[in-house]
Amino acid sequence: MQTWRVWTAIYAAKITKRLLSLLGRKGTTLPGAVALRICPDLLNYYGKKLAGQVVLVTGTNGKTTTSNLLTNFLRKDGRNVVSNSLGANLIQGIAAALIEGVSGSGGKQSAVLEVDEATIAKVIQPLKPSAVIVTNFFRDQMDRYGEVDTVVNMVGDALQLSPAETTVILNADDPLVSSIAPDGKKVLYYGVQSSDIDMDEQGEVRDGKFCRKCGSTLHYSLYHYGQLGFFKCPVCDFQRRIPDQAAERVRLHEGGIRFDLDGSTGFLHSPAFYNVYNALAAITAAKVLGVKQQVVEREMQGLSTGLGRMERIVTNGNQDTMLALVKNPTGCNQVLRVVSQMEKPVDMVFILNDRYADGTDVSWIWDTHLERLREQKCLRRIVAAGTRAHDMAVRFKYAGLGDITTICEGDLEAVDRALGELPADHTLFILSTYTSLYAVRDHLLAKGRAAVEA
Repeated sequence: MQTWRVWTAIYAAKITKRLLSLLGRKGTTLPGAVALRICPDLLNYYGKKLAGQVVLVTGTNGKTTTSNLLTNFLRKDGRNVVSNSLGANLIQGIAAALIEGVSGSGGKQSAVLEVDEATIAKVIQPLKPSAVIVTNFFRDQMDRYGEVDTVVNMVGDALQLSPAETTVILNADDPLVSSIAPDGKKVLYYGVQSSDIDMDEQGEVRDGKFCRKCGSTLHYSLYHYGQLGFFKCPVCDFQRRIPDQAAERVRLHEGGIRFDLDGSTGFLHSPAFYNVYNALAAITAAKVLGVKQQVVEREMQGLSTGLGRMERIVTNGNQDTMLALVKNPTGCNQVLRVVSQMEKPVDMVFILNDRYADGTDVSWIWDTHLERLREQKCLRRIVAAGTRAHDMAVRFKYAGLGDITTICEGDLEAVDRALGELPADHTLFILSTYTSLYAVRDHLLAKGRAAVEA
């Protein structure tokens, strides 16, 4: 690696970032693309500089939330942490985050990086992570990857490339994740051992219902959502592993979720069950990295997801708004479960886009259980927006909700219309695909001046 090429790449990236900032752009990927064009092996430089203090987070859902929760644990432990917190998880975004965050001077730093499933094989060897987290696998962006097995195999192959000192952290309750435990590596598991929350199977999509070792249909003694639960193959020896970090008595509590873990109680400022898995993944990695036990126990008592992941934002003084990313059937179904269980009256904006980062195939909306919203007797109106607003309105019609659904051209216009007509006692849920999420969030924060996590 030529030193002059490394520093030229870093300097060019920082100039690009500065120019983008002057134009009001976030610059989460282009600076990295410029740097990698100049120095293709730039990540090797950062792998040596960080000396193994790197955690990679991959999987279909929960990458950003898990990364941000882990980053918080490390920072509360006094660590200097670099992260791609806005979710730019392709190799260009990872490079941009490292260029911006890693200090040129001395001083020990750590990096927590979410990584796209198709990218992890490109970064796992040069960055030499101390830990790799795999959250889950669900059908997602089929226009890019095809069936879920393709993604599972990509990540599984990447894990085999991980350095000998890397700890692999896997979701014990997802048979697709458990099936790629690499041979000869240190592997830790996390999962939900018991729950007081009723998880109705109706309308759920199971992407991993067959054993990946022998092809038989898996049997479940306990079911959470998607294909997550206590599974066992009736033919071969494949079954759920006993978690090293197991949440017990998961239950709803005051607008969030409580759970017990190793004699301590955790609380998530989010009513979404899937965030328990994100918290467990972050806690497991924090312990692998040596975060002090008292720090873990203290921070567990108030975990915030933020950044549009079932995030609560108060606008115009008193308007209650919940913002959630939706991008595939399983994740969307879990958000719909939260909406259907709300006790306050509800309005909704659903923004469906088909840009490249969203996934150009939006047929996944037909695998979502929108019919569940009929259980919410206080759902007053729905506004469909985004580049595929008409497709979304048709889907709501077939779900029996057409009489309360309208279409609005323009994402921010739809949000403003909904807020302008929102009764004082109602909660507005905004469900958005990826490319509109942060623009909507910035718009809401400008109205509210502050964010309050769910």
